[in-house]
Amino acid sequence: MKLRVDLDKPYDIEINAGSINCLNRYLKENYKNSKILLVSDDLVFNIHKEKILKELDGFFYKTYILKNGESSKNTENLIEMLEFAAKNEYRRSDLVLAFGGGVVGDITGLFSNLYLRGLDFIAIPTTFLSAIDSSVGGKTAVNLKEGKNLCGTFYQPKKVFIDTDFLKTLSDYTFNDGLAEAIKYAMIRDKSLLKELMKEKIDKNYENLPLVIKSCIDIKREVVREDEKDLGIRQILNYGHTFGHAIEKKSNFKIGHGHAVALGMLIMVKYFNEDFYNDFLKLLEKYGLYDNIDFNTEEILKLCMVDKKSRKDRITIVAVKEIGSCELIEIGLKDLRKIYENRQDYN
Repeated sequence: MKLRVDLDKPYDIEINAGSINCLNRYLKENYKNSKILLVSDDLVFNIHKEKILKELDGFFYKTYILKNGESSKNTENLIEMLEFAAKNEYRRSDLVLAFGGGVVGDITGLFSNLYLRGLDFIAIPTTFLSAIDSSVGGKTAVNLKEGKNLCGTFYQPKKVFIDTDFLKTLSDYTFNDGLAEAIKYAMIRDKSLLKELMKEKIDKNYENLPLVIKSCIDIKREVVREDEKDLGIRQILNYGHTFGHAIEKKSNFKIGHGHAVALGMLIMVKYFNEDFYNDFLKLLEKYGLYDNIDFNTEEILKLCMVDKKSRKDRITIVAVKEIGSCELIEIGLKDLRKIYENRQDYN
């Protein structure tokens, strides 16, 4: 299954079981004389080392392996990657492969944009979350001490290979992180997808998983085509993320991104669509996305207001009042506090 992302510099997304097996041929056709820098993390590389290195047969390559986890998405590792590439004399004609989840994809995309003002990179997501979200659309970033994704650029990949076989090795917790983003897409744009998520038991062996992935990416590529630089409509993809990012940061990233976004969406549903609250809570519980947490209001609001979507004392939030559609609303700190304090008591 192939999808096209139509931008000024368009690219294709391959979605299939075993799609990684096409990588070597693609490299020979497009990067025959390029050196390759493979960026991954220790967990993914240890599990899939044989499969990915087989596709690099015939190429000169180096590997740069990060420690698995959100804590690796930092400026220190970014600088080390830049120094590593310079030391090994990578040139603008060379290629970078981002092989891993969202952390690997985000930092590798940013590195690829910065080094020599731009190297081509290919995204090979290995988690459900990165497959349907971060590998598509060109957002790259690392975290700063003050908040998540505060240092980043827009830089599109040359190609995305989504091999659903990689998803079968994920833990249930990690897979469900991606389900939270699928729920997000359904809430903002696809009522039929939400019905499927509620009716079926979608897991890493779900027969129609490639079609679920396609449904999510279809939404994202349409929105990105309309607003590549996140200046308007693309902000709807942040549904649940304002509180989600704050919860994720406050937990010291012990709560996964998707799980935190799920809780962020739950807060928004409680305030803007209370009639749907119980059904939405059941949906989160079905996929293990509900956590009994309750963080201090002032601490959460402080983290929200350093979010990249904030402007001085105002912030843009995404509200779903009717399933399958959404709107952007600019509010102040007083209203943000009201939404958070209206949340269900988690204790």
